Amino acid sequence: QSEGGNSAVSMLEFILSETQKEEQMAHTQENEAQHAFEDSITSLKSEEQTLIESLAAMKLELAEKEKSLIEKKSDHELTTEEVAALETYLEKIKPGCDFITSSLDGRKASRAEEKQALETAVTFLKQTPVYRDALEAAHQEGLGKCKEICAENDLHVNCKSCLARISVPGYCAGHASAEGC
Repeated sequence: QSEGGNSAVSMLEFILSETQKEEQMAHTQENEAQHAFEDSITSLKSEEQTLIESLAAMKLELAEKEKSLIEKKSDHELTTEEVAALETYLEKIKPGCDFITSSLDGRKASRAEEKQALETAVTFLKQTPVYRDALEAAHQEGLGKCKEICAENDLHVNCKSCLARISVPGYCAGHASAEGC
């Protein structure tokens, strides 16, 4: 019996030692799990704070984008109205523009004919005695108080110096090739 008792005692001691080892291991695992949990909670809290700040920034950005969208919709409506008004105006003036475009070649030809006719009329008018008399009268009037001096020869130095309102020698000093110098 002593041998059987020893075996029972050694079995009990073995069970006790294994139970203590298991308890120690469970305690170590629980401690490690507690540290891992605390580290995870700290990390998650930090991540939560980052996400809260990011969410606030995104909400602010969303509000700004919504405001910008409202302004752009308003601008778009105004622009659409302006485009419609311009299209209506263009439709209104289109017949006049089409007429101008379609008759442009004819108008250019008519303008050339009219210009030629006016140049011919000017040539004929310049040849009339009335025009020549009017031209001579204007020339005489332009001579002013030098009219009598210039009546003989308006290219002579006496006429030229009178018109320039300087003496004959003074005129000749600057215009030596003038007639009479």
